[in-house]
Amino acid sequence: MNYIAVMLGGAFGALFRFLVSTAVNKYAGISFPAGTLTVNVIGSFVLVFFTVLSIEKLSLDPVWRMFFAVGFLGAFTTFSTFSYETIALFQDGEYLKAITNIVLNNFLSITAGIGGLLLARTVI
Repeated sequence: MNYIAVMLGGAFGALFRFLVSTAVNKYAGISFPAGTLTVNVIGSFVLVFFTVLSIEKLSLDPVWRMFFAVGFLGAFTTFSTFSYETIALFQDGEYLKAITNIVLNNFLSITAGIGGLLLARTVI
């Protein structure tokens, strides 16, 4: 059952990543991977918030945790696309954008995760 939960969650997560990332890139109108940054930051916040809440407060079935945390959020966030886009920026000579992408993805994602932890603990 866990395999099916992860598979289905992953399908939905990949679709939502595509939709969010495409919309952000379209509306940002800049040559910077803002869509990938957005999904990684949102995903980091939601994953930590959900995990802390589901373990410490909710008695959520492990299959649902697998569906959402591993499947949906695993597909929604993307380290591989972040890596690819950063390498592409370096190859295009966009060194400042590449370094900015590295700093923002790491700093904002970790900060968002801390925010998710603090909010979850406040709710608990």
